[in-house]
Amino acid sequence: MENVVLTIGGLLKRISLSDLFFFGASLILILLLVYILYLIKTDEEGSKEKGILELPKMQPEKDAIENIVTNIEENYGPKHVDLSKYEQEMEDTAIISYDELLKRASSDIAYDDNYRAPSEDLVVKKVDDTNTSTTREYVDLKEAVMMSYESEEEFLNALKKIQDNLVR
Repeated sequence: MENVVLTIGGLLKRISLSDLFFFGASLILILLLVYILYLIKTDEEGSKEKGILELPKMQPEKDAIENIVTNIEENYGPKHVDLSKYEQEMEDTAIISYDELLKRASSDIAYDDNYRAPSEDLVVKKVDDTNTSTTREYVDLKEAVMMSYESEEEFLNALKKIQDNLVR
């Protein structure tokens, strides 16, 4: 008996503060687990005595969803944003889609009458941005045809040759 008391006394002397904290935390967790299991067990017994075995409703009713949608549509609409004069102008003149571009685009392109190409072999026309020119050409933007890949390659090579000739 004396050996048991000495052994327990030796163990108590060697226990540090961190060991006491660990044992205390473990004891609290065990008590909490037992309490939670007790609550679950008493709740199951109570519902069995009353004859109630009710599953929680997982799907909300259709009317509730319609009420939520109606509430969102009525109360959470887009908010008005105050734009500066410049921002409003940019918003009004912005082209968002190809159809909008076709609606706003002019069918006539005005060319500068006084501009002459540097070479007689090249047909170059300068677009007149002041619209004072009398030379106009009708362009149907809806029937624009894209170039094939080979044509684009030929065009690019011709541009490279022109650039080499201009550099000399």
